[in-house]
Amino acid sequence: MTGRIKFKDGIGYMSSERLDGAGGVVHAFLSRHGGVSAGEFATLNFDLRGGDRADDIERNKGKAGAAFGVTFDRLVNPVQVHGNAVVVLDAASVKSYKNVEADAVVTNVPGVPVGILTADCLPVLLYDPVKKAAGAAHAGWRGTLSDVCGRAVDAMKERFGSRPEDIIAALGPHIKPCCYCVSNDVYVAFEKAHGGGLPYFSRSGDSFMLDIGGANRISLVAAGLKEENIADVSVCASCEAADFFSYRKEGGRTGRQLSFIMVKR
Repeated sequence: MTGRIKFKDGIGYMSSERLDGAGGVVHAFLSRHGGVSAGEFATLNFDLRGGDRADDIERNKGKAGAAFGVTFDRLVNPVQVHGNAVVVLDAASVKSYKNVEADAVVTNVPGVPVGILTADCLPVLLYDPVKKAAGAAHAGWRGTLSDVCGRAVDAMKERFGSRPEDIIAALGPHIKPCCYCVSNDVYVAFEKAHGGGLPYFSRSGDSFMLDIGGANRISLVAAGLKEENIADVSVCASCEAADFFSYRKEGGRTGRQLSFIMVKR
């Protein structure tokens, strides 16, 4: 499936033509190709939690940063906890930012990349070309249930004056419903929160297949985004585990790829 991936200075990635066409930001959904990490973390891993070498991750940041003209030493990547908290970075708070537990981050500060790490969960990148504000959200089933993407849109609206109808969203590589089997308890949790008629679930025996991309598309539209401003550039991370880290496919022993966006100076 590598043919779907583009390469820049050896770094494999996917990107949204919709975001590229808007101008004003640099972004990418990085793949697992082009780094120096070894073993199960091969090769472009950005996450220390699994046991990868810190020096290798720093080298990965340097290689990816050089390819995209981004200083990843300034990367703001919250400590992800599968919730719906949003970190808001403005000119004041970005100077004092420390690791915060959250699953989305938004900013209007030029030159500061924001991002999230995934290995099956859905990465969503947001950009308001009018107010020059951007964001990144991490949506697994828990974050989807608690509307992390809608919360990120609300934060952009409240703090930066963004109009949801101006915001562009891009959905990146994640586990697709072909591979994302969840328990009946997960379906019941969604049913209790959102009522019946959930189009992003399909039954598979005693379990359900969940389309988290479809669920978050519905959430983004409910938050005020135009359907035509939501781009899906994803592939299934589990099916394409040779190109993207997949927690389920690889039995939990794997790295995490970075999806990032940065408002240009």
